[in-house]
Amino acid sequence: MKKILIADEIDLSGISKLSGNKFSVKSHFGITNEEILKTYNSFDVLVIRSIRKLNKEFLSKAGFSLIATCSKGTDHIDVSFAESKGIKVINADDSNNISAAEHTLAMILSIFKKINYSDKLVRQNNFSFYGYERNEVYGKSIGIIGFGKVGSYAGKLCRAFGMKIYANDTDAEVRLKNKDFEFRSLNFILKNCDIITLHIPLNKKNYKFLSEEKIKLIGSNAVFINTSRGDVVDEEKLYTALKNNKIKYAGLDVFCNEPNVFRGFAGLENVLLTNHIAGKTAESRKRISLNIFANIKNTFGK
Repeated sequence: MKKILIADEIDLSGISKLSGNKFSVKSHFGITNEEILKTYNSFDVLVIRSIRKLNKEFLSKAGFSLIATCSKGTDHIDVSFAESKGIKVINADDSNNISAAEHTLAMILSIFKKINYSDKLVRQNNFSFYGYERNEVYGKSIGIIGFGKVGSYAGKLCRAFGMKIYANDTDAEVRLKNKDFEFRSLNFILKNCDIITLHIPLNKKNYKFLSEEKIKLIGSNAVFINTSRGDVVDEEKLYTALKNNKIKYAGLDVFCNEPNVFRGFAGLENVLLTNHIAGKTAESRKRISLNIFANIKNTFGK
């Protein structure tokens, strides 16, 4: 019998995917890494979320043969070190694409329609709508950097709104799979698009991908969205550009040092902030659970 520890709070629907007499499941939400090693190191599988960091120190002592993370990204785990120890790492790669893409569109619409500001006015018994500009997204150009599962679905949603879509991806297979979209260079997107949204994974190559040099290419009337990972952006340089109105507006769902968000952003009026919830909906949580436990079962054979 394979023993599974669920260390972080997740939707438990997926447990139904497991065969009753082949797996035993223990839930201990919020347990520390130290307690995991002390009490559950004899277990076969560790199930976590992206809020938990698993570094070399933890992995060097871990006895699990499988770590399953209920997230799309795996940057919170030292995957290469885990694999060198014979620990397999699996993730829920295609379970929150819809939620993340929808959140991207929600941020864009909120920014263009001034939803948050309008809500604030009404609560103050102010019904004036002359003092602030609202805009349509119809006809606006959006550059989607990273056209994988989230980016390409965001592209489909943008198309439904009548937007002009420019895609960018370094993967030839992605470009081949999405022939009905127009792919352009990164420089073209940064210099020309009304909206720029990032959908790239965090790895060594993409650390501070949106650098000071790239930020300088973005037009002063452009809106920038990031629902991928905080560390793909040089936050201080982005903050400076927003503060000096070198970029019109930004919508940020992810940050470099979560949950300790760079406080400069909170002092800006041209930033929309959400607390890393783009991929976290009731539907995606259930989908992730079903996906991850089905993968656990398949890992050990049906």
